[in-house]
Amino acid sequence: MAGPTSTLSLSPGGKGERCRNSLHARGALPVPSGGGRLLDWEAERFQWAAHRLGLDPALTCALHCALRSVEVEIPLDRDDGTLEIYTGYRVQHSRALGPAKGGVRYHPSVTAGEVTALARLMTWKTALAGLPFGGGKGGIPCDPGSFSKGELRRLTHAYTMGILPMIGPDIDVVAPDVGTGPEVMGWILAAADEAGRGDPRLVTGKPEILGGTRFRPKATGVGIAHIADLAYRHAGGRIDQARVAVEGFGSVGRWAALELAERGAGIVAVADVTGGIYAGDGLDMFSLVDWTSGGRPLVEYPYADIIEASVLETPCDIIIPAAMEGTLNAEIASRVTARLVVEGANGPTTPQAEAMLRESGIVMVPDIVANAGGVISSYFEWVQNHQRLPWSEAEERHRVLDRLDQMWSSLTTEEPDEWRVSALSKAIARVIDGMRAGGIFQSAPQ
Repeated sequence: MAGPTSTLSLSPGGKGERCRNSLHARGALPVPSGGGRLLDWEAERFQWAAHRLGLDPALTCALHCALRSVEVEIPLDRDDGTLEIYTGYRVQHSRALGPAKGGVRYHPSVTAGEVTALARLMTWKTALAGLPFGGGKGGIPCDPGSFSKGELRRLTHAYTMGILPMIGPDIDVVAPDVGTGPEVMGWILAAADEAGRGDPRLVTGKPEILGGTRFRPKATGVGIAHIADLAYRHAGGRIDQARVAVEGFGSVGRWAALELAERGAGIVAVADVTGGIYAGDGLDMFSLVDWTSGGRPLVEYPYADIIEASVLETPCDIIIPAAMEGTLNAEIASRVTARLVVEGANGPTTPQAEAMLRESGIVMVPDIVANAGGVISSYFEWVQNHQRLPWSEAEERHRVLDRLDQMWSSLTTEEPDEWRVSALSKAIARVIDGMRAGGIFQSAPQ
């Protein structure tokens, strides 16, 4: 779209990003820069919201820069007697509203930049949800599937010892992410206990026997399904008449698909690292979960066809990218036929793809709303650990979905093409209020 543009620097002397002039008065929609990393995409989107809020460049820098980052070297004795050195990261982006909160990721793609971007997204997500948390994230670039259980436990122990001085129940509360789960969280808690820092409030998403909750493993996926239901109804549809494709069939996508199936939706396509499958009449989700739970590859499921292309291109009504960041790129977006995109993963849609989908009239629910059920459930686990009083699974589920309903009601005061920038703006405004209340500055320059 041609026409004059305006710029705003993230910090003095920064490059700045450009906004669509025709939508400038409504809060600015992006002309994507084409940056190829989550760090770039998150910065662009932050920029849109900062521009909408009219923030002073110094304040945008204070909001965007991480409070603290640490890099630790992790020696690992392999079972074969060799020694390998890994690097671990932990970033606390903000503690303006409370302790930093965020997962620990074990995946080959982990970098300092990726962890920083994910920590920022956690800040905006917790703020938008009204939680007394800031944003944090950690990780190790590794392939957890290449380790024995003993090696993975030793890696986790060494990583925990490295970051332990900067985490704590009122400082930085860790949780599972890609490549980790309740067992790894139990190991983190045990390592902290060995160092005299054992406290169930330090970790969420841990085994139930150690103070975890029964609903937490399901919460992110169930929340995504709940938001998808609300969004599809908002668009005039009925979830029990919707055809859905889910990319990612791990701990998030699996529960999202199961919940949607229970609400009557037809899950026509799913994919994981082994590939994608399709069944035009709908997949039997309980049969599929039983198949994959037994360790059998998804693509070998006998009652579906193998898909060579991305499942996000499947003819359907709703697509849920719930795998990794950047999987919904411009090439795939050009072939999307769904009416609704619900971002299950963090940052799954590139800015270029998002602009293309918007031009096609496809509605998108942003990640900081769609997948917030997980961190909301983590908050309630933390609360129960403080109280030393567990709730029933039904009570926690009700509280999580009620909080998501509140977030959804706030989102729909805006037009769908502004949902992301509106959500970010509201989150940023709340962080500014927290910084002001904490005396970081006396007033927020605008």
